[in-house]
Amino acid sequence: MLSPGLARRISPLLTLLLPLLSLGAHADTFQRGIFHLTFNPSDRQVAEQSLAALEEATAEFATRLPAGDQPIHVLIAHTITEFIQHAGRFSHVNVSGVARSSQGRIILQAPRLRKLGGDYRGTVRHELVHILLHRNTDTGSLPRWLNEGIAMSLANEHRWNSTLTVAQMFLRRHIIEFRDLDRAFLAPGDEMEFGDAYAQALSMTRYLRDRLGEDAFWAVVLGCRNESFGDALRRHAGFSPRDLWQGYRRSLWLIALIGALTSGSVFTPAAFLLLIAYWRKRRGNQRILRRWAREEAQAPPEELFSWDAIVDDPDAWKDR
Repeated sequence: MLSPGLARRISPLLTLLLPLLSLGAHADTFQRGIFHLTFNPSDRQVAEQSLAALEEATAEFATRLPAGDQPIHVLIAHTITEFIQHAGRFSHVNVSGVARSSQGRIILQAPRLRKLGGDYRGTVRHELVHILLHRNTDTGSLPRWLNEGIAMSLANEHRWNSTLTVAQMFLRRHIIEFRDLDRAFLAPGDEMEFGDAYAQALSMTRYLRDRLGEDAFWAVVLGCRNESFGDALRRHAGFSPRDLWQGYRRSLWLIALIGALTSGSVFTPAAFLLLIAYWRKRRGNQRILRRWAREEAQAPPEELFSWDAIVDDPDAWKDR
């Protein structure tokens, strides 16, 4: 049995050797800076492109999410078997990259294994962001939906696709409740639910970022290193998770309209009813505001009640 001291000393070596062993005798590697890449020799060009994307993203994110000095190991799986072996339960049909954030490891499918039209560079950036978040905040306190939403946002992934998906979810009343959203990422067996969760996470992240602005948004994210997400949100944003959810739900009317117009589905029955409901609500609110303005303009100035009147008649203030 290894002593604790020896185990600590050889652990970094094992982290480097295990990908080599899994790829067999024909694995190739190279290192530059903090990045250590392992790949099949036929994927050398892919490895070089991956390294370029990693270095570019690290420099881009350094102000908010510095990478530090600890190594980041990247394995480019040459076969689906290799990817499944390392990705484990997240080796899902729609998953082409996985980050082991606490280990500083990224497992990627080689581009030839991916679906046509897949964004390999976006996946590289996405998985890197997970590691950078782990190194700069407490991802145990950061909600999973926000972790994934930041990764997609910084990777520039799925922006219009997310809007259309969330619009359809809203029209079909399939929006995932706030209390259930994090759990939707833990069991990706249902492709539709897994995709919906990601789309909603990106949508909510963009809503929060737009509402707070960059400085306050990152203060909340990085504040989770020392306190819960709810406390960080109250401290730096001035509202609670419940307020966030209610504000986001209200914003879905606009998202649904944009999605319907963009997808050309504005003439479907559901979208048509949505338009009617939206404009009825808007016109109703405008009527109320106009009525208040008229009443305020027509009403004579009302005298404030005096303290003496209250003392003489304790119920006088109730009629004011």
